[in-house]
Amino acid sequence: MQLSRHGRLAREYWETYRPQALESLGSAEEQETHFAVLDLQLKEKIGSLSDQLLQEVPVEERASARNAVRAQAQELVYAQEVFLPKEPGTEHREM
Repeated sequence: MQLSRHGRLAREYWETYRPQALESLGSAEEQETHFAVLDLQLKEKIGSLSDQLLQEVPVEERASARNAVRAQAQELVYAQEVFLPKEPGTEHREM
């Protein structure tokens, strides 16, 4: 399965900062399955949160606010689901 940018970013983050957690997922196929499922969950959560946040924007401003709201939703979801604590010894690495 082809991952979207969300799934690719999550996998890259884990490869860089969470190698032990990545290894604990199992085989390469099991890892791929994990990130495929996570990718779908991220898309769904970002979409849902975007819709929720957009409801708080006045109707006449929604069209112009859509991209900013989506970026905010993505940032919030990534903080909860992707950018998990870095494993000891990986803090100096850069993606």
